[in-house]
Amino acid sequence: MIPPYKSNHASTIEILPDGTLAAAWFSGVKEEADNCAIVFATLPAGTTNWTTATTVSQREGYSNQNPVLFYDNITSTLHLFHSQAPFKSGESEAWIWVLSSTDGGSTWSKPAPLFSAPGAFPRNRIIPGLDGTVLFPYYNASGKDTPFKANYAIIARSGKDHKLSEGSDWASTPIPGSANLAQPTVVRLVPAKSTLKAWFRDRRAEHIYTADSSDDGRTWSKPVPSGLPNPNVGIEAFPLLSGHVAMVFNNYSKATAGKHGRTPLTIAMSEDSGATWKYQRNLQVWDDGQTGPTGKVEYSYPTLLQSHDGVIHVMYTYDRATIKYIQISEEWIKTGAVSLVQQL
Repeated sequence: MIPPYKSNHASTIEILPDGTLAAAWFSGVKEEADNCAIVFATLPAGTTNWTTATTVSQREGYSNQNPVLFYDNITSTLHLFHSQAPFKSGESEAWIWVLSSTDGGSTWSKPAPLFSAPGAFPRNRIIPGLDGTVLFPYYNASGKDTPFKANYAIIARSGKDHKLSEGSDWASTPIPGSANLAQPTVVRLVPAKSTLKAWFRDRRAEHIYTADSSDDGRTWSKPVPSGLPNPNVGIEAFPLLSGHVAMVFNNYSKATAGKHGRTPLTIAMSEDSGATWKYQRNLQVWDDGQTGPTGKVEYSYPTLLQSHDGVIHVMYTYDRATIKYIQISEEWIKTGAVSLVQQL
C-alpha cells in the first residue's frame, strides 16, 4: 500500500474486538512540516490487504506526530491520541490531542486538545488499570525549565468514568529519576496483577532504561539500565500469551553506532520479566532485496502486539518512505521459522 504523503513515520497498531487490525502513523512532506497529518488504515479480520490509508487529523500551520491508538473495551470506542505543535517549533510546544471512533475507524470525532500543558508528547501503548482507570505513558519535552532540567517520563491515570476525550479528568505523575528518559513503554507482567514494568528511550543514547511498579503504576522504582542498548530512538514492548515479554528496538548505542543509519532493528524476547533477553533476532538490517549497505537506511519506531491466535504483529518505519508490517511468532524469534511479510 502506498502512503498518502511523501514521508512516513511513527506507527501505532491496535486490535479491535473482531480481530481487525488498526494502524495509524504520521505522514507529510517531512517530520515537523506544515500540515503533517495523522493517517489511518485497517486490516479487516480474515483479509490479507490493508485498506487505503486516509487522513484523519490535519491542521494548517501545525505538525501532527506520534499517534497512539487505544481501543477501550468498556465503552467500545477506538481512541487516537497524537501530538500537535506549530510546524518547525519542536516538541517543546506540543500538546496531546485526541479523536475517537465508535465504528472501528470508519468515522471520527473532530480532533480536540487533551493535555494542554506544552511539551506533552505521546509515543507508546496505553494500558487498562486494575481499578477501572486507564494508564497513559507519555513524556514531557518542554525543556530545561522543568524540575528535571530535561525530558522526563510521565504516567497519566484517567478517571474511572472512561471519558478519555476532550475535557476528561487525568492525573499525571512524573516518574522519579527519569531525567533524559522519554517514550516509556509499559507492560503488565501478569494479567490482573499490579506489577508493571516500564522501559525508556535514553536521550543520552546509551541504554534502554527500566523501572518497576508494584502498585499498578502509582509509584515507580528509579530507572536503571536494562542490559539492552539504545541510540536515542523509539522502542516498544508487549506481554505475550506465554508470559514472556517481547521488545523491538534498534540494537546499538552511540558507542557502537555504524555509519548506515538506524539499523539493525531487532526483536528480543525475555522469559524472566525483562531481567535477561535470551532470544534476539534482527527484523531488518538492509533494504528489502539488498544484501549489504547502499547508503543510509532507517528501520525505527516499532510498534507491536500479539493476537489471540499467537501471531505477533510488528510495524515500523521503513526509510521514512513507508511503514512496514510483518507477522512473526515466538518460534520464529527462537528458531528462525518462516514468517509472512507484507509491506504497507
